[in-house]
Amino acid sequence: MKRPFKDTVRAHFERQSLSSDQFEKLEALMGQRDSTGTTLRRSVPRAIGWMAGIAATVVIAIGVLILVQGVDSASMTERIAMEVARNQIKLKPLDISTSSFSEVRAYFTDLDFVPTRSSLLKNADFELIGGRYCSIQSVPAAQLRVKLPTSEGTQTLYQTEYRKDVFGPLPVIEDGDVPVTTNAKGMRISVWVEKGLLFSLTEENWEESVIAPK
Repeated sequence: MKRPFKDTVRAHFERQSLSSDQFEKLEALMGQRDSTGTTLRRSVPRAIGWMAGIAATVVIAIGVLILVQGVDSASMTERIAMEVARNQIKLKPLDISTSSFSEVRAYFTDLDFVPTRSSLLKNADFELIGGRYCSIQSVPAAQLRVKLPTSEGTQTLYQTEYRKDVFGPLPVIEDGDVPVTTNAKGMRISVWVEKGLLFSLTEENWEESVIAPK
């Protein structure tokens, strides 16, 4: 199994130290003296060169580690929101067109979960349009298209299996948590976990959310 890049860099950094043999050679070089008792001048540049090479490697390793940690610092919610927003802007054709949720559930047989309704949207006057296969952070998902009677545009409701090793900690409705909401590409995106599934909803009505308050 491949190691995470960050762990590989850290391991490389930790290896950048002198071995016992290298340290003894360095001491021998630094300890060599001529007949007058003065350290040999030609030994000093060699020793400095060794130490400079090690120092340069350490600096590079630290720089790469800082860069990787900076990339990893972006929250998973923001990554999901950006992916969902991109999909919403460039909607692809539906795999199935239907207003029946039971037909949607029967269609997505290639998924490792069964699409379900969210308790947070039970009062939302959504009209189901259809759905298509997609993915969130490379995890297979269902993208459901929904429409509010008061809006001409469509919104997308994503569902996928909640894998904590991939998505990390996210708010779980059964634990009393509330969805986390963020903005991406001019849209409001809500993300939450319910019934073992990860949900994500795009919203265009900024005045009033369709998600029922707790």
